[in-house]
Amino acid sequence: MEFDHDLAFRNRIKLINDKTIDRTKKYIIYWMAHSHRANFNHGLEFAIELSNKIKKPLLVYFPITDRYKFSNIRYYKFMLDGVLEAKKFIEDRGIRFVIEKVEDVQQRVIELSKDSAALITDKPYLKYFRKLQKNIADSLEIPVFQVESDVCVPVEIVSYKQELYAFNFRRKIYSLLSSYLIPLSAREPKIKSINFDFKVNELTLKDSLEIIDKLSIDKSVSLSPFVGGYTQAKRFLKEFIENKLFKYKEYRSHPELDYQSNLSPYLHFGQISPVEIVLEILSNYKHVDDNINSFFNELIVWRELARNFCYYNPNYNQYEGIPDWAKKTLEEHKNDKREYVYTLEEFENAKTHDEYWNAAQLELLKTGKMHNYMRMYWCKKIIEWTEDPKQAFDIACYLNDKYELDGRDPNSYAGISWCFGTYDRPWKERKIFGKIRYMSASGLESKFDIKKYVEKVKRIKI
Repeated sequence: MEFDHDLAFRNRIKLINDKTIDRTKKYIIYWMAHSHRANFNHGLEFAIELSNKIKKPLLVYFPITDRYKFSNIRYYKFMLDGVLEAKKFIEDRGIRFVIEKVEDVQQRVIELSKDSAALITDKPYLKYFRKLQKNIADSLEIPVFQVESDVCVPVEIVSYKQELYAFNFRRKIYSLLSSYLIPLSAREPKIKSINFDFKVNELTLKDSLEIIDKLSIDKSVSLSPFVGGYTQAKRFLKEFIENKLFKYKEYRSHPELDYQSNLSPYLHFGQISPVEIVLEILSNYKHVDDNINSFFNELIVWRELARNFCYYNPNYNQYEGIPDWAKKTLEEHKNDKREYVYTLEEFENAKTHDEYWNAAQLELLKTGKMHNYMRMYWCKKIIEWTEDPKQAFDIACYLNDKYELDGRDPNSYAGISWCFGTYDRPWKERKIFGKIRYMSASGLESKFDIKKYVEKVKRIKI
């Protein structure tokens, strides 16, 4: 079937089973798995095109379950803020959007797809969701299309293997970038499905917390002050462009100040497109200066390198996934005497001797977002204050996945792995760390006003 797509759009679409569209079926489903937005969503626009072409109503489906590990009120409130906003925007276009509580996502998507001519969904990078989608695709007799809308350049287009160095990846992705930074127009659905009788147990509640009340999730983790959704993401982007970007390179590593974009949670939940962010910045600046280059290095190079890492390295969230040289040097120093050793509970409750580390952990506990520079120090010290490096890796992942709004994300897994030597080089050998890069409290004191950061965190109310 032919579509009026440019090559860049076509390269975002992947058929993951060898099936053909069944025109005898009742509808088409777009399973909104990762791109929780109505704007600049290639998956949604492709689904509308397909609906128009085969003259079948489009149904947008969002299954919600409380069975995922680390399901808690912090994540679900932020996520549902975005999903409910997307639902409103999509329904305003005449398209039916259904939120349904399910016990088993795989089983339910398969059941609903029995009457669908095709299934469209968002491309995942983490192994659990990749396996989930493969199982669904293998079980269906209709085509399952993955659409990659949460990166600037599709992961398989940039590279067919794990890239070991950022400079190689930077060269590859920048050579492709101009072909993929293309505005995405909203398609007009020819068949309005808003009143379609979709046989599901729909959650019709319009408030995030009302939906959460129907779920058996962890409510011990406090809510974040960050509000989810595309509208809030756009506010942060506007504020960043107008008030922060012009000083970004100089102050991005100053946690006592506020020069970060604050977009990482929104990107994690697919509430805003990275392509839209890039195009918005470029439309506001006549020239790409060092500040913009510095931000694009984070947003494009490191963020999409993290997706490459998780896509091609199945051990991305395990100690076994770090480079061989890093494992070797850490194992050689595994039995070095530690001056301090803390339990998971002590780390979790910010009960260490180090007020800087405690402040970073408290920022995480209170807000769900730790400053990026402090995340490096935070993880390095977990290595230093645990009995062995594997335990340190597991603790860092646990705390990241439980509390960070952008936890359980390629970026955060790549960030933890970087602290264990991934994308880095051997440094001067020292105890405990071996040849892994070391970070110290005195290093923080020399780079910025760390005391001011500690006081800033103390003032945060929960």
